[in-house]
Amino acid sequence: MSKRTKAEVEEMVEDDEFDTDDGDYGFLIDREGNLKTMFCPDDITRDTKIPSSVKRIMKIFKIHDIDQLDAGMLH
Repeated sequence: MSKRTKAEVEEMVEDDEFDTDDGDYGFLIDREGNLKTMFCPDDITRDTKIPSSVKRIMKIFKIHDIDQLDAGMLH
């Protein structure tokens, strides 16, 4: 995946190309590198197989259990 310029990202948002689905994962990170929020599929449970790439990102931010997200860990 290639890095997009700020202008390319803004164009994607304006054109609705930056569309998310109910099954998507997303991470919002501030300019200091802090995780502001994370979203994941609504139907995710403790038994859901989470993709390894998502697990690696969660590990970086010390999220070891998906239930941590329901505990108000993020703002």
